[in-house]
Amino acid sequence: MRSLSVQGVSKYFGNVKALDGVDLFVKPGELMVIMGPSGCGKTTLLLVILGALKPDKGSILLGDEDITNLPIEERNISYVPQDFGLFPHLNVYENIAFGLKVKGYPRSEIDKIVRSLLEIVGLEGLEKRKPRELSGGQKQRVALARALAIKPSLLLLDEPLSNIDEMTKSEVISNLKDLQRKIGVTTLCVMHNPEDAFKFGDRIAIMYSGKIMQCGEPEEILREPKNDIVKRLIAPMYILWNWNKS
Repeated sequence: MRSLSVQGVSKYFGNVKALDGVDLFVKPGELMVIMGPSGCGKTTLLLVILGALKPDKGSILLGDEDITNLPIEERNISYVPQDFGLFPHLNVYENIAFGLKVKGYPRSEIDKIVRSLLEIVGLEGLEKRKPRELSGGQKQRVALARALAIKPSLLLLDEPLSNIDEMTKSEVISNLKDLQRKIGVTTLCVMHNPEDAFKFGDRIAIMYSGKIMQCGEPEEILREPKNDIVKRLIAPMYILWNWNKS
């Protein structure tokens, strides 16, 4: 397991500063959630860490290794986008195996890894189904299995609950947390919904206008929001927490 350290990272799009001196540290094996409104820079930060975007300032370390200028394929980071990014023409088995085939793994090793992951994510017996035959939660588990197949040092999740219906959201959150703990991979996730974020993360980083406003454990942030912006962004959870305390 490796830590992630984002140090003074800024990113511009023309005259717009999407990231403004972001500092963030994710402990080895931790599940960190970046929570903030749409357009605050959450996904931009993920893409900079992934290597899909180059920062204009600052550095990114994975463990003790500076990966700021490493090409995306050398970072050993897996990324699961909002829409899960599954290949519609491939079945479950083939989707999970895709990255392993690209990396040239032997067929026997691919089969061993894929079948192990199918068991871990609870998709045994669904190997031959196409994405269109799966529920939102099942698609998500396929995407996670594919991301984990290459044994990444870091897992990035972009709004993992955006395509999950409200009826099953609590179950999906529980399953995701259990899977992350079982695998032990350092995970950074972005969410816009405070209730989801505070249920999901070991720690929460509150982001606004390209900056990290506050970072801490859920109860720590609820107990003592750093400023009015944080208080406003977490308002539903803050009100409920204080009501339960009274």
